[in-house]
Amino acid sequence: MRVADLVSDSGALRFRLRLLDREGRAGPPAPGGRILAAASLEYLDLRDGEHWPLVELGALHLAPERARSLCAGLADAVRGASPGLGWQSGEPAALGLQAGALEGAPGGGWMVEVGMDLSGFLAGAAGVAPRPGVELALFRFPVPRAALVAFASALEAELGELGGA
Repeated sequence: MRVADLVSDSGALRFRLRLLDREGRAGPPAPGGRILAAASLEYLDLRDGEHWPLVELGALHLAPERARSLCAGLADAVRGASPGLGWQSGEPAALGLQAGALEGAPGGGWMVEVGMDLSGFLAGAAGVAPRPGVELALFRFPVPRAALVAFASALEAELGELGGA
């Protein structure tokens, strides 16, 4: 199984999006057939050469059309059909991704922003009422064009492994 990783130009940060399973895949399709996903922002620890999570959303439920729209938006961006990408996981948006080409960047660099709404996690862990859009983590980092292409390709492969969702 391929994993969609989007690695910063320094290699110090990576955004990882895993499409893990689809409702109804083992039996009759469930209405909506949501995709179970996990997303994390991780840092590279040179002491052991491993990536470790800074922030992780361990249980995202994506509508198949949201996953397909991310793949399509990334494909448009990397082939130059659009100047960038703005995507949200759904409503309320637990995860958001924006990417835009950096003018004059060597090798066609991109600036990426990953936003994670922690309110759902905090509601379950801390027992507070969910407040979508209030407890947010935002990360911004540059990526080379090749990293964006690899991320788009891996995400498309993950979606394909789930039967195209």
